[in-house]
Formats: sequence, structure tokens, C-alpha cells
Amino acid sequence: MLQIRTTLVLLCFLVTGLALSAAPTDAQLRRPRAELTPVVLQQAIQSGQAVSGELRVELPDDIHVQSDEPRDPYLIPTRLRFTLPEGVTVEEMTYPPSTDWLLEGSDEPLAVFEHEFAVEWRLALAADVSPGEMIIPGSFTYQACDDRICFPPVTAAVEWRVTVD
Repeated sequence: MLQIRTTLVLLCFLVTGLALSAAPTDAQLRRPRAELTPVVLQQAIQSGQAVSGELRVELPDDIHVQSDEPRDPYLIPTRLRFTLPEGVTVEEMTYPPSTDWLLEGSDEPLAVFEHEFAVEWRLALAADVSPGEMIIPGSFTYQACDDRICFPPVTAAVEWRVTVD
């Protein structure tokens, strides 16, 4: 019994020590967060019409994200995805033009989005979509990088609200 108790105490010290030693590492790898602003360009629409909007993205200074079509297949693309209500389909999604960004020591520039940009979209509503407030949920995935490292990718929930007349 004493041996089991001693083993448990040692295990608790080990776990606590590992947790405390990981704290500074976690602080060093804090992910820069993008400020996301969902915008609907027309608040009220009719069933059978299209609705347009955008996701405005603002990154911290000296941070960029990979474009929606990175040149390196190992890099994580920036993506906006929707979980659409029944009767709603994506008609168009437009990402901004990327900027070439040369990483020190690399021959090939990266295709990135910098400081502020917007992803524009247009959704079609079926003629039988019910009137009322419609929530359009989505997710935005990006990998923030600075001039030295790329941080772990982030997927943030976003949503738009539209009134169907």
C-alpha cells in the first residue's frame, strides 16, 4: 500500500513538473489572432434572391497568412467555409489577390494575404426559403506567420444574420 501511495505522489510531482515546464513554451507559441468582421451587404432579401457579404480580416502588424492557394502544398491555405441552411447555396466566393512574400533563405516567394483583406461571397436562396431571420454559420481557417515562424493553424467560428422577407 505504501509503495502505491509513493508511486502516486511521484506521479503527481512528475505531472505538475511537466505542466509547469510547458507554461513558458506555451507563452512563446501564442497564436496571433485575426480580428474577423462578418458583413452582410443587404440586410433584408426575398426568397429566391441572392445575398452578398464578406468576411473582413485584420491581422496584427508584421503577421501574414497563407493565401487560399499557397504555392507550397505543405502550407495551410486560408479558407472560408459555410454550414448552410437548407435552401441556400454558394453562388460565388472571391478571395483577394495574394501578395508575394519572400522568406529569408528561400528562392520561391510565398503567396500570402497581409494586414487587412476581405473574402467576398454571394449565396443564392431558393424560392421556398421561409421568411424570418436566417443565421448563416461559417468557419474561417488560417495559419498566421511572421518573418521567422508559422504558428499552429486556427479555425474561428463566424456567422452572418440575414432577414428573409
